[in-house]
Amino acid sequence: MTQADGDRIRARERETAARIASLIVPGDFEIDSIAADLTELYRASIPVYDLVARDEVERNTRAVLDIVVRQVFGGDVPTVDPAELTELVRRWSVQQIPLELVAHSIQVGARRLSTIIRARAEQEEISSDVVDDVQDMMWHWATSYSAVVNAVMQENAVSRAAHRSSFMRRLLEGTHAPAALPTLLAEHRIVADHRYRVACADFDDPRFTSDVVATLRMRAATSEVPVFDAVVDSYFVALLPFVPDDLEIGALVAVGSAELPSDAATSYRQARRTFDVAARFARTGLVDLAGLGALPLLCVDDESMLSLADVYLASLRERGESGREITETVAQFLHHNRRVDETAAALFLHRNTVRNRVAKFTTLTGLDLDVTDDLVLAWWLLGRR
Repeated sequence: MTQADGDRIRARERETAARIASLIVPGDFEIDSIAADLTELYRASIPVYDLVARDEVERNTRAVLDIVVRQVFGGDVPTVDPAELTELVRRWSVQQIPLELVAHSIQVGARRLSTIIRARAEQEEISSDVVDDVQDMMWHWATSYSAVVNAVMQENAVSRAAHRSSFMRRLLEGTHAPAALPTLLAEHRIVADHRYRVACADFDDPRFTSDVVATLRMRAATSEVPVFDAVVDSYFVALLPFVPDDLEIGALVAVGSAELPSDAATSYRQARRTFDVAARFARTGLVDLAGLGALPLLCVDDESMLSLADVYLASLRERGESGREITETVAQFLHHNRRVDETAAALFLHRNTVRNRVAKFTTLTGLDLDVTDDLVLAWWLLGRR
């Protein structure tokens, strides 16, 4: 765009603003009348507004019109200054006026003002091109104002999320004052005498999608008790009133024991331990400690594991590929509960090959799988590989 093009556009905008100014009387009586008409329109066409005091709606509507009129009569090209409207929208939020409907009401108002302006323009025989320019500018303002409302909605959403996160963190740490806890629980619709199971998941895991969150909120709630969740230090954490047996989830979600909200810290610690073990062994779905079997034993003391592996498995490592085959066969043998036929089928081996490799494992490591202590140690070492 050239400088000349920009000058022509600004000149046309000034002309449009002047036309609008000529069609709206800046006196209090006319603006009050339009605000009253819009108030009735909002209350008739947007159901939630009939729950808000009429005077509040009209006062807020008048405030928006005042902003528009000041822009129109500002003497230059009218531009949208969001600061004043942002403060107004924040005040609406405090008044509990649903902001998702405010943007809609501004657009309804813009259409009504455009209708008024078009009717007056026709009375004064102003060309249709100018009327169209007026309508375009009014719609531009309405869109800009709606964007301000949406920005405040986002601001509120972030604030609510931070509030929930702060509350949840202190609940999991057990640092809420006992006297204040009942009121805080009620504020977040958490039932003080209901036993919840705390669930946790990696919020940054790409498998942990909004669908997973929606499934938990829907399936783990009861008709009386909803799920409460928040994001705390990159973990999605939820208080689950109920855990169905058939819940299928594509991401890893670990759950702790059922505890009262006042003892949620206990359930959360168990959920985190369960999550750490399950993640280490690439488990997915809804997992509790009991569902991990003996896997938690494999997560004890890395230094001891390395030392024991050097003692017992060094001879297998020294044999290279043949040692690896023996190790893998014995690991599968233990996985299949020492059943030769199942192990052979899983590895596509002859049964005698399995038996020979198990015997070779005993010879090379000194670990006899018919001896309980040796069996447990072999399972632990091979599971920790």
